[in-house]
Amino acid sequence: MTAPVAIDSIEPAITKLVHDAPARDAETVRDLGDALRSVGSPLALSIARILEYVDDDLVDPGIALPAIAEACAALVDGVKHGVDPRALEAARYRIDTLEPRPDGPAISALASVPDVPASDLIRGPRRRT
Repeated sequence: MTAPVAIDSIEPAITKLVHDAPARDAETVRDLGDALRSVGSPLALSIARILEYVDDDLVDPGIALPAIAEACAALVDGVKHGVDPRALEAARYRIDTLEPRPDGPAISALASVPDVPASDLIRGPRRRT
């Protein structure tokens, strides 16, 4: 059984993160992650993983935080009121589809490579036909 303190702290924490976005309070992120890990269900652990990605700037918070908030609400309802397991699995699927965005430096490094026509890559003098 999930500790009531952990489950009761999830909705206030995610609400604070959503309201304060794009700023993120490190203590609130840590507390929410701890509460989710203490719940320990597959949905809670998926939310905690994506929350870490958001905190590490690997996932856009503008996309992830609303999905995390919805998943947190489903999780809390599931624990407190016995929501249909299919609804919880659907929430977990939505969370699991959030993927980290590529690192900025790798993309910008590729963007700085000059375009070179293939004809400039030929060795030796150009042959005329």
